[in-house]
Amino acid sequence: MAMEARTHLLEVLQTEILARLPLKTISRFKSVCKLWKSTIESAYFRRLFLSLHRNSSWSLMHGPDELIVFHGCKTRDNLPKSPPPLIPPSFKRYHIGDCIYRDSSGGLVLITDGSDKAYCYVGSPVLQQWIKIPPPPSDPKGDSTVFGLTTRLDEDGVVLSFKVVRIASYGVTNDYLSSVLTVLVYSSESGVWISKVIHSPHQIGNMSNINLNGMIYFGCLGVPGILLAHDFYSESDQLRVVQLPDYPDYNKDYKRTLTTSEGFVTYVRALAKKEETVLKIWRFNNDDDDTWHLLWEVRFPMIIGDYVPMAMNPFDVTTVYLWSQRDHHLVSCNLRKGDYGVLEDASNDCFIDSSVCKKSVDELWRPRSPSDGDEHLDFEVCIWLIQFVIPRWMESVPRPPQAEVIDTRSLLSHATATHERMVREHETMMRDRENYLF
Repeated sequence: MAMEARTHLLEVLQTEILARLPLKTISRFKSVCKLWKSTIESAYFRRLFLSLHRNSSWSLMHGPDELIVFHGCKTRDNLPKSPPPLIPPSFKRYHIGDCIYRDSSGGLVLITDGSDKAYCYVGSPVLQQWIKIPPPPSDPKGDSTVFGLTTRLDEDGVVLSFKVVRIASYGVTNDYLSSVLTVLVYSSESGVWISKVIHSPHQIGNMSNINLNGMIYFGCLGVPGILLAHDFYSESDQLRVVQLPDYPDYNKDYKRTLTTSEGFVTYVRALAKKEETVLKIWRFNNDDDDTWHLLWEVRFPMIIGDYVPMAMNPFDVTTVYLWSQRDHHLVSCNLRKGDYGVLEDASNDCFIDSSVCKKSVDELWRPRSPSDGDEHLDFEVCIWLIQFVIPRWMESVPRPPQAEVIDTRSLLSHATATHERMVREHETMMRDRENYLF
């Protein structure tokens, strides 16, 4: 009995020690012996690891551009420090033959091939594992537009399944108020594309969106103070209308942004005054009749400057990040303590691309002129800044039935080969045309 108790104690200590190591090291230890492999792959070990490492590295993105990278996680000893290419640069360029970043959700990334519109890919740039998504049978040439990615997560934040959304068509009704969105949806659970027609009482604005827990939130065109939302895991054929909490408070000096934190959609409003900046943050209670709960109303004694909200920390609802349009620096605000600090570029905790930040912020919060002529423009909400979060656990990408799995090197080789084939076909076509003309 004493020997069994001692063995059990050693196993417990061993598990506690392993759970405090970086993920890359843990993954290597799976090959030490069957016992360690079984321990590391157990649900208990995963939950212990996640309880000890509550944060993860993440990026704030504007389209394909990585504005800021936060090293919130010390558990991955394979990530470079500055600047960390969480998404390979070749995945983000708008050139023929390159892979184009489209969306991210739950730590997974959706990309397309610039030379082949029919196929797209879902995968993890950290695990370098990608699922090749075939074109819809109704659209073999890929004339529809690859639009978004949604995921369903378990209670530990591990991706259980994903869905890829392609837009087949979008149109407005005769009264120019309501609209109809036809989409093609691919499910990792079935490996099948389905067509879905979604009706909206309003027009969607610019197709800018954020996604969380299977739901995509859109801006609205022409109607201030509301969002449009749809759960792509539901059977509904309607876009939901979500009323924003501070409407109709028209104030052209307010800067508003929609973001996420701790598994909820959050709405941040900033008002920069001469001697202080006032922040109000609401959380959207999706399961409680679409209501908003005011989390914070905090005043920060910041110097004169025009501060705009960039995002909440996805793991900590007490931390919000602001950008100074005057001084061009990033500020981290602790809402509970009521203090703040300027984050230095290329520090140990983050990397900031200041020039890209400045360009993006100036574009998103450009001053309105009287010639714009619409008071509704004073109630704009920024939903262009997207958080890309590195997975907190090394779970494989969900694999659809009969799907092809490839690694990053194979994916880039495929993109290069496709580009070279397209170039050869174009050159052949041009030669044939010249021979025909002359």
